[in-house]
Amino acid sequence: MRSAVPNKLPPLNALKAFEVAARKLSFSKAAVELCVTQGAISKQIKSLEEHLQLALFDRTTTGLALTKAGKQYLPTIMAALEQIQSSTANLQQLEMNNHSLTLNITPSLSHLWLIPRLERLTDALPNLRLTMVSGDGAFQFHQASADIAIRCLPLSLSHENSTLLAEEVLIPVIHPDLLAQAPISQAEDILNHPLLMHTTRPQLWSQFLSSTLAEKKQAQIPNYHHGFEHFFMSLEAAKQKQGIALVPDFLASEFIKRGELVNVLNMRYQSSFGFYFLAPSYRQQNEQVQHFYQWLLTEIKPL
Repeated sequence: MRSAVPNKLPPLNALKAFEVAARKLSFSKAAVELCVTQGAISKQIKSLEEHLQLALFDRTTTGLALTKAGKQYLPTIMAALEQIQSSTANLQQLEMNNHSLTLNITPSLSHLWLIPRLERLTDALPNLRLTMVSGDGAFQFHQASADIAIRCLPLSLSHENSTLLAEEVLIPVIHPDLLAQAPISQAEDILNHPLLMHTTRPQLWSQFLSSTLAEKKQAQIPNYHHGFEHFFMSLEAAKQKQGIALVPDFLASEFIKRGELVNVLNMRYQSSFGFYFLAPSYRQQNEQVQHFYQWLLTEIKPL
């Protein structure tokens, strides 16, 4: 055997081949686990034995057996490889965490807007890893594990840790078949259709009608139909020809472009709500948070 070089570490591949072969007492089984040929395992073991100038296996007609040196070497190598694997995983997890954000987002915004744009988000921010959880209403970071949040809130300058992304502009949308059955040529004709309620903000329709109908028409009782908690639910109901839904313009834009829904008379109503980006003060300078916020600003656009 050739002389070993003092203090020179054995090749890592050879150590791994030894560890697996020693556990299984089989070169062929080691080859299967490591996805290499049996000849490659034999070559690695030979290389390691030459490096150590020690035989690690007894090769007999009945199979493999560890030599005294092999039995002494195996526990140390197993522990060392496990430590390398653990340290590598920890480092990778740390790096992943540096690029990961947990976003608490309203269901409609995630279903209708953000998830369909994930490919665009990845193109713009390839290192960002988002974990999305759903939520609605007021948000407190000390009560949740999210890093950032997006909420639809009343327009105000007093929302803590918040920045306005866009004011809410609502539009009435209807399935084109319903519109063909009962055309709408003026705002008052909306009352000839069922109106889909938003149960968490039941005042939306009355506010919209008050702002768009002539005073004498406001006395007419609207035909309120099914009620829904979230915009994505009322949008789906509108697509199923259940009536007119009143929803944020940018959430309905793709359905309108595809001809699945129609914006009644191209009407728009600016509510007293807006979509806010929320980040606690200790995360506002985070690079990923800032990049994601800037991406949101460029993507959230009205019709």
